[in-house]
Amino acid sequence: MRWVTRKQPHVDRCASAWLIKRFIDPEAEFTFIERHDPIPEGAIAFTLPGAEIKPMEGVSTTYDALMERYGVTDPVARAMQAAIRDFEIDAAEDLSRVRRPESAGIALILRGLARVSDSDEQIVERAMVILDALAAEMRARGMTLSL
Repeated sequence: MRWVTRKQPHVDRCASAWLIKRFIDPEAEFTFIERHDPIPEGAIAFTLPGAEIKPMEGVSTTYDALMERYGVTDPVARAMQAAIRDFEIDAAEDLSRVRRPESAGIALILRGLARVSDSDEQIVERAMVILDALAAEMRARGMTLSL
C-alpha cells in the first residue's frame, strides 16, 4: 500500500513509518509531500492536514494513533511508543524535559538523520535500520526500554 506523509520526517514520522512497515503493512511504500499538497488518491495519509491518522497537539502522537487504529499490541512497539510519547508529548520536544533517557537518544538520532541523508526516503530507510536494531536489543533485554 502507498502511505503518504509530510516531507522532512523527524521523530514521530520516522517511528510511525517503522511501525507501519514492521507491524501494519510490510509492503508499505512511503511518499513525501508538502504539508498542503493534495493527498494522492488511494494513499493512506498520516501527519497531514485532512489525514485520518495524525497527532492531536499536546495529547497524542501519530504513532499513538497508528497503534490504536491498527490494534498493535506488541510489547516492543508499546515500549517504543512510550519513548516517542515522552519526547513528543510529555517533554514537548524539549530534550531537557524528557523523563526517559532513551527518549533523548532516539530523538537525537532520528533528528540527526536529516543532517546525514540525501532524501526523505533515505531518512526513513536509515531510521528503519536504527529502530530495528533498538527493537532487537529490547527483545534481548526482555522488551524493556529503560536503560
